[in-house]
Amino acid sequence: FTTRIATLRQVHAGIEARLDLCIAPDADLELRRVTLRNPGDRPRRIELTSYAGVVINAWAADAAHPAFSKLFVQTEWVVEQGTLLARRRPRAPEEAHCWLAHASTGEEEHENAQPLQYETDRARFIGRGYSLAAPRALLTQEPLSGTVGSVLDPIISLRRTVHLAAGGEVAIAFLLGAAAERETALELAMRYASPTAVEAAFQAVADAADIASPLRPATALNANVGRKSTRPYEPATRCVADSPESSRPLHEPGLKVEGEARWQNEALESDAESLQFWNGYGGFSAGGDEYVIRLTPDANGRLRLPPQPWVNVIANPQFGFLASETGAGATWSQNSRENRLTPWYNDPLLDLPGEALYLRDEDRRRFWSLTPGPISQPVPYEIRHGFGYSRYRHVSQGLRQEVWLFAAREEPVKLIRIRLHNPTRQPRHVSLFAYARLVLGVLPGDHARELAIEQDSATGALLAENRNREFTGRIAFAAVSPTDSVPIHISGDRAAFMGRYGNPACPAALSRDKILDGRLGTGLDPCFALQVTLRLEPGATVERAFLLGEASSRDEARRLIGRYTEDGAVAAALGRVRQFWRDRLAALRIQTPAPALDLMINGWAAYQTLSCRLWGRSAFYQSGGAFGFRDQLQDAVALIYYDPALTRRQLLLHAAQQFIEGDVLHWWHPPVGYGIRTRFSDDRLWLPWLATFYSRATGDWSVFGEPAPFLQARALAPGEDEALLTPEDSGETASLYEHCCRALDGSLTQGAHGLPLMGGGDWNDGMNRVGRAGRGESVWLGFFLYAILGDFIPVCGRNSDYNRARRYAAFRSHLAEALNEQGWDGEWYRRAWYDNGAVLGAVTSDECRIDALAQAWAVISRAAPWERAETAMDAVERHLISEREGLIRLLTPPFENTPQDPGYIKGYVAGVRENGGQYTHAALWVVRALAELGRRDQAARLLEMLSPVSHTLTPEAVAIYQLEPFSVAADIYGVAPHVGRGGWSGYTGSAGWLLRVMLESILGLELVEGHALHLRPCIPDEWPGFDLRYQLPDGETAYEIHVRNPEGRARRVVAVEIDDRPGRIEYGSAYVPLFQDGLIHQVRVILAEAHEDAPIDVPPSISA
Repeated sequence: FTTRIATLRQVHAGIEARLDLCIAPDADLELRRVTLRNPGDRPRRIELTSYAGVVINAWAADAAHPAFSKLFVQTEWVVEQGTLLARRRPRAPEEAHCWLAHASTGEEEHENAQPLQYETDRARFIGRGYSLAAPRALLTQEPLSGTVGSVLDPIISLRRTVHLAAGGEVAIAFLLGAAAERETALELAMRYASPTAVEAAFQAVADAADIASPLRPATALNANVGRKSTRPYEPATRCVADSPESSRPLHEPGLKVEGEARWQNEALESDAESLQFWNGYGGFSAGGDEYVIRLTPDANGRLRLPPQPWVNVIANPQFGFLASETGAGATWSQNSRENRLTPWYNDPLLDLPGEALYLRDEDRRRFWSLTPGPISQPVPYEIRHGFGYSRYRHVSQGLRQEVWLFAAREEPVKLIRIRLHNPTRQPRHVSLFAYARLVLGVLPGDHARELAIEQDSATGALLAENRNREFTGRIAFAAVSPTDSVPIHISGDRAAFMGRYGNPACPAALSRDKILDGRLGTGLDPCFALQVTLRLEPGATVERAFLLGEASSRDEARRLIGRYTEDGAVAAALGRVRQFWRDRLAALRIQTPAPALDLMINGWAAYQTLSCRLWGRSAFYQSGGAFGFRDQLQDAVALIYYDPALTRRQLLLHAAQQFIEGDVLHWWHPPVGYGIRTRFSDDRLWLPWLATFYSRATGDWSVFGEPAPFLQARALAPGEDEALLTPEDSGETASLYEHCCRALDGSLTQGAHGLPLMGGGDWNDGMNRVGRAGRGESVWLGFFLYAILGDFIPVCGRNSDYNRARRYAAFRSHLAEALNEQGWDGEWYRRAWYDNGAVLGAVTSDECRIDALAQAWAVISRAAPWERAETAMDAVERHLISEREGLIRLLTPPFENTPQDPGYIKGYVAGVRENGGQYTHAALWVVRALAELGRRDQAARLLEMLSPVSHTLTPEAVAIYQLEPFSVAADIYGVAPHVGRGGWSGYTGSAGWLLRVMLESILGLELVEGHALHLRPCIPDEWPGFDLRYQLPDGETAYEIHVRNPEGRARRVVAVEIDDRPGRIEYGSAYVPLFQDGLIHQVRVILAEAHEDAPIDVPPSISA
């Protein structure tokens, strides 16, 4: 190494290779020159392939959320210049990102020279289940695919074929440059398109280096790297280990453990259980409460993994973790973003593990993973994702191995229960290893050097004191259970455990050390590593457990460790977790002719909403950690059928995030409560709307009298869109009713068309510049506000607040007129007006001509006259619904080149997330609107289409959709070549709305003041009926409802029986009084065509 040129040399397979690297002296350009020499006596054909990930973003923005950052990048192949280009679409007009250029030049002029190959799709290059050190592109005979455009996970890669004569030598250069404009980037590539230009650049750099630095290469390294270390080469080694994609040696020594002939891997005993909706990778258990994934090896012994990680989000109110099918994941305490115990890598291709479990045969010095990763065996694996746990089973190396991952029901500890069985006739001597890379912050490097790893003398556990702001003083811990006479070996040094390459697939300690080195203290690359050595006699079964958690103090950590290292404590904890979820999810069960919906409603949607959205606030693709004002309110209301007390608490929690002026925190991070104050116009309105829904359903009107404090903080300055701040208690407290009124009072705005001002965005966060200047108006917000006022005016009457009631009623009437005079575009409702007066979502719009949100809410709000409601939804069917593709798009066409500036939604590549894809949240509102219009067949059919089960019915469907069959996706892409591909699963409010739309809009369930329920089904004529079981909050009383459609005409309720006694029909609904008497009540409802003398059957929520 010199100050300006780096040179690497290697001899491999008889070829001498030299890599010289420098920065061009006169350009923003990196040059890599590869010189190959063939000293042999026969010609050689060599492929040279480059690879680099594309970021084109601030480091912090990319590191915080890589999957999001990648959605704005597009790539291009310029064939004339043989150059790859990449650029980032700007999220705002003031953003200026460079163009990235990648090209290659060389001396090769062989008569059989092959054309340059290229690739920009990382998934195609590396391949799922492969690694960066051994990517699929290098292990197959296939050429690079030539994929460019909106690739979602961008790289730049070029491949040249070099023909080396015996004794011959050739030099090839790869350049990587950046420029502000496309033309400049291409000019930069062309400037160095010849070997002569490359050689001149290296010579110029070498001449400058001779003048600038008198240091010898080794001395320069000491000076540059070793300034802050007594051992100058150690930081360089640790930096290598810090890369999440760090290379491992190409021979992958960790993979040599796969077995000798006498220890042939046994096949996992076949499970006789027949799975529902088997798709080649997995299926639901017979009871529907587990998703069972069965991984099998291919002909090369590599496991066939799903196209993306299939992840279980396991959480309690203060703690949780992710668990993928390979066993990888991330663990957090208190806040899934701000206080991660282990890393959240957000890489669906590699699914990197920040935690791992290893087993080593001490007699044969072989080691492997207890889960399918990071060191898999070429045998079948079974993974069961259940409610609150994940279970892994396989048989390899002569041992049956089982792992349960779960979190304690209420306490901040992850429990890893391991069971090993030796079915052979020989004793086995093995070591169990548990490894966790420590973060105790947001990113791995945030506090690493501050952490002190120590061993607790009282428990033998590893401890680390948190140094992360508001979490300072908390104690992270790892321990083994039970703590018997077996010695426990430890290490807190990740660099020693993993070795130079930092690769969990070949940890150095397992191949090098008999026992862990015991290194603890500060200044380490911190981890928790534990080793326990066991002897398994023939036929014996041994159980051990590892604990990973965080406590408020040392004493609390010792208490938790003591509790869960007692005999039987871990098994009992697992039993409590499973019983909790059984009890919680038993409140609601359905059986319909749509099993793809039944599976989601009978547990998975509610589990996703509570475990992932409300408690974890994290998933594989997004790890926010914060409460969203509008988001978690909607989630909590969906859970009203399971736990109305939870809904009540959430309403009051959100009310306490309101400023005295009436606006609210868009999101905030517990426990301190810092968040962002914004100009979003809809956030505050969800409080009165959902509070009213809660009270109507439960009869708990007293909640409006509950006190909640107001916040205070500096106001946003003119032109300031948002501010990250930590509000203070204002000292003012008011009832929930007053909080709701302040939210409404601040929202009764109107612009030139008489409609509410959009501000910094409405429900669609990406439209954050439509009304930024304070003049843009939102048609959707008008419909939303119209609906809220209609529901809330009676609440004003209950509180004798008649002046407000009159004012709200007058504004509501004004809205109805403005929406239908100004908002109507002839065939559908417009979406908004920009600050400059241009219309958005109209026939004349160049992009986003129609938006589903405005059409659906025109119906849901009841503001649209019946004829217009029908016409608007007809337009949605024509332009936005595609049953062939399985999509309900949010808008069309997507934003790409319009001169208007709607906001960062335009930065997304076309068809992704809100920009022309399906945003499932809004798609569910479309289904609700269709049901409101009485389009029964279509509403039920489309809702079943939206179930993730329906997107994963076959291996071919899985290859397109890619995501989990058991988790609702936030979005599905809507533009080629990614049509039908799932975006982000898990962390989405769509799960709660899937639950509500099925129960309320299709099955017709409505809770009435806590003392009755109405049932007005909106099911297809072809359904013979359905069954619904609803358990009251007392946990004992249940109503089993049997709806039958004997004539195949399910238009209306014609008869009701309750416990064999005639019931009554109220406004077209079956009326079922509720009694908390501890009994199971039987309800029978008959559907049929309307009688000839009956009025036209228009749902009462729509005015005819």
